[in-house]
Amino acid sequence: MEREEKFIEDKFGRRSPFKVPEGYFDDFASQLMQRLPDRVDTPTTKVVPMRSSSWHRTRPIAIAAASICAAIFSLGVFMHNDKDRMTGPTAAATHGSVSSTSYSAVDAMADYAMLDTEDMYAYLEDTK
Repeated sequence: MEREEKFIEDKFGRRSPFKVPEGYFDDFASQLMQRLPDRVDTPTTKVVPMRSSSWHRTRPIAIAAASICAAIFSLGVFMHNDKDRMTGPTAAATHGSVSSTSYSAVDAMADYAMLDTEDMYAYLEDTK
């Protein structure tokens, strides 16, 4: 980097190649004001007042109401489908399998705790 700077300094020297004409800034402000167009007091653009519509105020309420309606509708569809599933011919088999599953779960817990029927009866007597 220093080599390029040294080359430029050797070729052109330290003086700035740009110069401002003499007296350029003496009356710069008055020349600029003369070049500007005349000031127009009447606006050329139409001013439109900004008003918020009622939709912007009620939008959050509408979104909340729509969400609640969707949740209620979904819950109704779910409950209707669940009721249809439990009233068919397989309902008895389903209920039977639920009770047998819960019984086998009790058996599994009893096996895990290594309890026999005498221990279960003793435990039930103690809780009274």
